[in-house]
Amino acid sequence: MMDETYKKPEERVLEVTQEEYDEAMAKGWTDNDILKPGKHIFRRRTRQINPRDAQIKTTVFIDGDILQHFRRRAEQPNAAEFQTQINQELRAAMERDLAEEENKLDEIAEKLANNPSN
Repeated sequence: MMDETYKKPEERVLEVTQEEYDEAMAKGWTDNDILKPGKHIFRRRTRQINPRDAQIKTTVFIDGDILQHFRRRAEQPNAAEFQTQINQELRAAMERDLAEEENKLDEIAEKLANNPSN
């Protein structure tokens, strides 16, 4: 599945008829208010963002004692904000999980490579 930040640019086509243009002009619109008659293609470009650099706003329910713990840690001199500390702990957990998955895949690959029935 492709990450939403890496999707192809969307293309929208808007066709303005002469009738629509004339109607708008009759209502007092100017050339700055409406496109000229014809087909107009608009592309929405999306920037490619490294997921590690993207910060996503979300709502998460955290146990009160956990939040208090990180807020107390953040009060220490030169400490990072509590949100940053929580993010760092979550990243460490994610990286441990990914390392475990990689180790399992390495073990499976080694077993397959050493399987005499191949």
